[in-house]
Amino acid sequence: MPQVYLIGIGMGNPDTLTVRAQRIITQSDCLIGAARMLESADNQKAVRFASINNEEIVKLIQCQPEESIVSVLLSGDVGFYSAAKKLTCCIREKNPNMQMELIAGISSLQYFCAKIETSWDDVKVVSVHGRACNVAAQLRKFGKIFVLTGSNQTARDVCRMLCSNSLGHAQVWVGESLSYPEEQISHGTAEELSNQEFSSLAVMVIEVPPTPKRDYPALGLDDDEFLRNTEGKTVPMTKQEIRAVALAKLKITEDACVYDVGAGTGSVSIESAFLARGGRVFAVEKNPQAVAQLKQNIAHFGFQNIEVVEGLAPQAMDELPAPDFVFVGGSSGNIESILRLCLQKNPQVRMIVTAITLETMADILSAVKKLKEQWENLTLEISQVSAARAKTAGTMHLMMGQNPVYICCMYQENCSANEF
Repeated sequence: MPQVYLIGIGMGNPDTLTVRAQRIITQSDCLIGAARMLESADNQKAVRFASINNEEIVKLIQCQPEESIVSVLLSGDVGFYSAAKKLTCCIREKNPNMQMELIAGISSLQYFCAKIETSWDDVKVVSVHGRACNVAAQLRKFGKIFVLTGSNQTARDVCRMLCSNSLGHAQVWVGESLSYPEEQISHGTAEELSNQEFSSLAVMVIEVPPTPKRDYPALGLDDDEFLRNTEGKTVPMTKQEIRAVALAKLKITEDACVYDVGAGTGSVSIESAFLARGGRVFAVEKNPQAVAQLKQNIAHFGFQNIEVVEGLAPQAMDELPAPDFVFVGGSSGNIESILRLCLQKNPQVRMIVTAITLETMADILSAVKKLKEQWENLTLEISQVSAARAKTAGTMHLMMGQNPVYICCMYQENCSANEF
């Protein structure tokens, strides 16, 4: 039975081969791999077979003489997005007792990060090579990512996608033809590189400040964590107890698109951004004073995934991407049209509307009745939260009641909880 080696040959240039890999290749009786990889192998006596088909490779191995050494050449490192994973399973399935060893190589991740003088121990690795991946979500969540591109999504496509997700300022490095004489490394912002052509097999490193993390869940942050202007009329803010219940019912997921309509101080926007660390939050607000306060709080918490949308809802929401979750804290009397637009954009959207007055509650009930004419499975759940906070009076503690708040949750009844 032949001795089989699956060898990671690095970038393809012989200079990126490890000493052990080179020694095994030199001693091999048979070399198998893509034509480009065989060309780089320094062993003229070995029989060579150009193949990248796993079934064919297994048959070629089985045809080799007993005691021969067979080396299968694979790009990069055998443990990093390598064909070695499936090939190993295929060989073991056909020949469980085959003598086989995987030889590590230098991956494009290691090579490229060294070239641009950055570490890779803090990098999140993603691939869009023949697969789908929300690069913007991963970048917002982790702050520094390495991307393997492909013909289905080139480095230019990735840069354009980042620009469309308000990440045009991201710092981007693109590597092409790594280790070869024609090697090319480009650097700039995503916006600057969005019109540049790149090879279909380029790699990228992308950086932005990551979404802040906390040692405890961001659900019901203390009210005093938010900046509030005490001069003039105070900008409205959804209080801690209401936020905690409302967001728990909203069930925001990590990569979601969230609307906070009537954002005010931005307390709901901030907590939503913590929950949707890989997603986007659109804070819609018409009041210039509130917009200024909102922007201060976004900067105070250091968020990159909140976009302030100035204007009156629902008109200000027309051009926004479809929402997964919506919180309406202020509607300026437009509750029906706001909810209708959200349902038109995404019939599976989950929405929360809060109300203090009976008149607003009546408007919500009326709106849902009309919406059910088009979305007959629309479900309305209503809760009322009455909270009180202690206030000291000498040695006594008096419970001071806050306004009771109605929390109305709306979603399509035929949508399972897992879809949210």
